[in-house]
Amino acid sequence: MSFQNAKVVGKDVDPRSYHDQGIARGEAAFPVSPSMLKEFARCPARWIDGYQPPETQAKDWGNLLDTLLLTPKLFSKRYAIQPAEYKSEKGEVRPWNNNANVCKEWREDQIGKEIISAKEYGSAKTAVERLGSDEIIHSFLEDSDSQVLVEGQWKDEKTGLVIPVRCLMDLVPRLDTEFAKCLGDLKSTRTAALMPFQRFCFEIGYHVQAAFDTDLYVAATGEDRVTWCFIIQESYPPWQTGKRMLSQDFLDLGRADYKQWLSNYCWCLKNSHWPDYDETDEAIQGWSLVAPEPWMATRGQFAPKFVMETEPETEQETEDVVP
Repeated sequence: MSFQNAKVVGKDVDPRSYHDQGIARGEAAFPVSPSMLKEFARCPARWIDGYQPPETQAKDWGNLLDTLLLTPKLFSKRYAIQPAEYKSEKGEVRPWNNNANVCKEWREDQIGKEIISAKEYGSAKTAVERLGSDEIIHSFLEDSDSQVLVEGQWKDEKTGLVIPVRCLMDLVPRLDTEFAKCLGDLKSTRTAALMPFQRFCFEIGYHVQAAFDTDLYVAATGEDRVTWCFIIQESYPPWQTGKRMLSQDFLDLGRADYKQWLSNYCWCLKNSHWPDYDETDEAIQGWSLVAPEPWMATRGQFAPKFVMETEPETEQETEDVVP
């Protein structure tokens, strides 16, 4: 099982065009990406039925930050900054009001763009400046191509299927720089502290994305890329930054996962069957058993306990004291 016929398609690619597939799920021509593969692995039946992760403020913020930092030339095509004031039909300057005709007309002219406030734009600009103030991060960004699209194929040994695969990489350092063996990703996060991010990295599947992207890029270029770097930043003031390097053990774990998931995906394609949450090797006649995990059984042994009863008071014997 391996990637083949891979190639770098371009850089500074608009993420919207990358995510707009135009091919129905369940067709062999549907291109597999790391984010799509992770959703498939969580529940094939849910994915084939059209599930999309909900839009969130965190996701919106991440998209805005990515655009300003990685593809600033695309900002005016993707976003419109809502004015703080407008001039009424009588020529009066008033606070912006989306119910006013002038404001409605302005919004109608922004079709296809995401409208953000001046405050949101200012916060994003400050966050970008904060990233640039870190010397190492600044160098990594300056030395990298951004939004690099790579496409190829995956040949599955068990089914014999060959399916299209692709990834859009945030940061690819150029070969004449000190980061020539690295690939990188920009992540917005609630906390840049090491341990919480490490756990979140596993939970959300960042290690799978890292392994998938690395292997596909190496298949396309033959370059010696062995280190995956995360540039992370908290999504609130003062926009604290962090620099994380994924261990080889973590990359190997992600590699094992994406290969198994691709094999499972090809099986589903060939058999036109997409298992749901309860089609597992541990289900009992279609029912999944809800059982305590080991830590649940022992939690109470080490926790403070409420005093639910009191011992009766007893008279203490005292000895006479001779003066």
